[in-house]
Amino acid sequence: MKKMIWALLMIGTILTLTACGSGTPKPVVPVPSETVTVDIVYLNHPPVLPILEEIDATLKSYGERVKVSRYDFDTTEGAAFAQKVGITGHDPLAIFVNGSQSFDLDGRTVTFNSFPQGGGTGMVPDGAWTVADLATVLKKILGQ
Repeated sequence: MKKMIWALLMIGTILTLTACGSGTPKPVVPVPSETVTVDIVYLNHPPVLPILEEIDATLKSYGERVKVSRYDFDTTEGAAFAQKVGITGHDPLAIFVNGSQSFDLDGRTVTFNSFPQGGGTGMVPDGAWTVADLATVLKKILGQ
């Protein structure tokens, strides 16, 4: 009887996890648009702040065509945003462009999470993206 209960619990767990999906979003192919929304959730301290300055310079070059919202992980608003988009770990930085974090750039999936390449620390590795990748996504969406 115990084995049967255990088996039913396992089947239920597997079905629940399957229904929820892997949690990994499918990459989006950038589609031209007049404006772009960029949501940034971040840890408001070094070593993240210098990376944000580099990202800011890129975002500012698009003027009013890019609407940026920022969320500090350590605030109530930032924690609520992180929960809304499914971030549960201690990520230093996550960027969402038009609501998506992952994009297909010429057959390569780019996910704007953690530090960009070359920006990681000994404790937190680099992500598999660059600020130039962010600029490429913005250009494609803006039809440039």
